[in-house]
Amino acid sequence: MLVRIMIMILRLSVLLALILGIVFWTGNALNLIPVHMGLGILVVLSLWILGFAQATAKGGNWGLAAGAFILGLIVFIFGLEQQTLLPGSAHWVIQIIHLLLGLLAIGLGEMLAARYKRVTQAAAA
Repeated sequence: MLVRIMIMILRLSVLLALILGIVFWTGNALNLIPVHMGLGILVVLSLWILGFAQATAKGGNWGLAAGAFILGLIVFIFGLEQQTLLPGSAHWVIQIIHLLLGLLAIGLGEMLAARYKRVTQAAAA
């Protein structure tokens, strides 16, 4: 049940953060940046919980959990510091990297949830 809730939180948070990110790229609603950051924190926390849940299930993989933790930490730090990275006309590079990290987080989260489901079903059989 926890994994189902976490994957739904991850999906919704990434979707809303992506929509807000697109709005920010157009130069609008910049006052909602704290909301975007809060969604990013939800993404990271749900990714970590999914990694831990998958790792602690019988047949889970601690390497994937470590990857989830490391990616979550990178997303968190990069998100907090992105405004100071490569300021000026080349800042779009940082924005693209930020977007790719978010997409990587959702991909890894989906993979973790699928692995959890697979190993728990195999253990129950």
